[in-house]
Amino acid sequence: MADETRKTIRALAVTDRGVENVLVSEIEEIVGAKALALDSCASFESSIDDVLKFTYLTQASDRVMVLLGGFKFEGLDDLLEKTKESLKGANLSEWFPKGYPDCSFKVTCERRGLHDFGSQGVEPEIGGLIIEAVKRDSGFEPRVDLKDSDVTVFLFINNDLAHVGIDLAGRDLSKRTYRIFSGPGTVNAKIAFAMSRIAGYKKKLKMIDLYARTGIIPIEAALHESGFSVNFHAKDFSFKKLPSLKERDWDSFFRKIDSKRSDEKLDITGFDPLLRNVEASNKNAKLAGIDKLIRFSKMDLEWMDVKLDENTVDLVVSRIPCPSSHQAEATVRKAYKELFHQAEYFLKSGGKLCVLGENLSLLQEMITKDFKLKDEERLWAGQMEYELVILCRVEKVE
Repeated sequence: MADETRKTIRALAVTDRGVENVLVSEIEEIVGAKALALDSCASFESSIDDVLKFTYLTQASDRVMVLLGGFKFEGLDDLLEKTKESLKGANLSEWFPKGYPDCSFKVTCERRGLHDFGSQGVEPEIGGLIIEAVKRDSGFEPRVDLKDSDVTVFLFINNDLAHVGIDLAGRDLSKRTYRIFSGPGTVNAKIAFAMSRIAGYKKKLKMIDLYARTGIIPIEAALHESGFSVNFHAKDFSFKKLPSLKERDWDSFFRKIDSKRSDEKLDITGFDPLLRNVEASNKNAKLAGIDKLIRFSKMDLEWMDVKLDENTVDLVVSRIPCPSSHQAEATVRKAYKELFHQAEYFLKSGGKLCVLGENLSLLQEMITKDFKLKDEERLWAGQMEYELVILCRVEKVE
């Protein structure tokens, strides 16, 4: 690929429903390019180096690919025909160079929605189309290698919309290597990151999580603000094996990005009433590399006014309990009452309470006069749907 580092390419980042706007903001922040939000993904154009940098730093993505084509389809036959047409307009010699006749590949498909075909069934069909296109564009027949391929072709099918491209990650980027210690009620890392972004957390603000559990929300906020990549200890990207890029000095590439991270301490604290959760949070933070930047502390909700000074907190970002078959409404009601009582004390005027739960209708019924509803959003983690509510502390009257 001639001057591959500066050539502009089309890229697509895949995420979950409800996270698209956070993803767009992240793309624009990391690569400085405008992005277009789609259903469960976002597209953008930038240099290959910037797209690779984004792949390394992204916290909102599941996958990142060089986009070869995107289209709506009706049924398997239409999917295959439109994939074939898309490949005609994509010069695959850039990814299957003529000088690498032993180049291997595989096809990976992710489907969301209901279809009359399966992912494993469609992968070899797409593989056949790739072989045909490479023979046309590069003059050789690439071999299939399902275990250790040079190129991974990724097909993302979301209901009636399909995108096909060159997978730059080769794995699910939403999985965190630091998340060794987990537990019930822990929100996934991508949603945790989205929560802190929607809440508006930035350096110099004081943020707390009242139900830290295993520390995911504070950790994701700190990783972003410090510029410390979630993939610092997981640099096994499929883009390193691409024939047109494999001669790059990858140590230098990653070192340049990592050199810009900050070790400045952040005013982020995660509280939890259980010691084992605090210990798990500290261990996860250490594995993430930001244990010196944030804090975790054992504390029950009703004692927060002892731990925190009045009018000192800018943001509360937490996943809170909700009424369910495992949690009686009376118990949750009591917790919400205490939550508002404590937040009225320690939140600054204009401070925000950003909470996530499966069903927050009870919380909204109990909003006190000291808070006003600022925003409501819905976020998905796979098939799990969450409600996100942001409440703003009204101006305090002295």
